[in-house]
Amino acid sequence: MKEKDLLTSFLLGNELHDSVTLQQFTKMFPPAFRTQPEVKDLYRVYLNSRHQIKTTIKRNIDIEVRRNPFHLAVDQASRQGASFSSRKREDDLEDIDIEDVDKHLTLDQAIQELSVAEKIYKEEIQKLENDCASFAQEFQDLDKQMESTHVPQSLDEFSDEALMTDLQELIRLCGSITDTVTSE
Repeated sequence: MKEKDLLTSFLLGNELHDSVTLQQFTKMFPPAFRTQPEVKDLYRVYLNSRHQIKTTIKRNIDIEVRRNPFHLAVDQASRQGASFSSRKREDDLEDIDIEDVDKHLTLDQAIQELSVAEKIYKEEIQKLENDCASFAQEFQDLDKQMESTHVPQSLDEFSDEALMTDLQELIRLCGSITDTVTSE
């Protein structure tokens, strides 16, 4: 993360002198043209261009940080202890966009980066498969509980204590599954 902060502060800086106001912009034109609507249009184009440049710089910084093999190893170590909710954010940062990666890598560097990325993705797939198996088991348990649950035929049967206990257990189980799904 230090690399990203350093590059961002150096390349984007505090942005104090990086843009001009509309008033300063209009003063750059001869007095006869300062009130023309095209000046405001040019200013909007200028601001849009600045925004696109900043976006490109931020994207390139993210790509450079992701390309760093040391950063990939650190991310892998931190990801092992991360929860599912933070994993989504990390995945967004780790996705390698092949079109944006610098094409001037040596073959050995490219192989090294690809092998590190392959290892990370294989571990991610294994975690997801384990989570799927866990969910499948929970659904099978829920199905078994649903089969053993007695459906009341009349309102008089709702007073049955065992039925109320079964319903409370079912509600608790559904709540835990819902909490697990939403927290991931």
